[in-house]
Amino acid sequence: MTEKKKEKLLILSQPQRATLEGLSNRRPQLPTDAVRDELVTLGLVVKQGAKWALTPTGKKVLAASSNRRNAGGFSV
Repeated sequence: MTEKKKEKLLILSQPQRATLEGLSNRRPQLPTDAVRDELVTLGLVVKQGAKWALTPTGKKVLAASSNRRNAGGFSV
């Protein structure tokens, strides 16, 4: 049987989305950031040397949440 595993859609809070977007835009990051730490535990961000980078999962989540018509952050 070949069952397709349905990916769980992560619904991020506004600060989490903003942090994710900030990381993807390479904005300067604070040394300590509670929201970023949450994203690390979710597996969306990784530290690469002095910089932070999005994981492939993080990029997918960001792409899914950056639908401009859907700026309210609702997922239907």
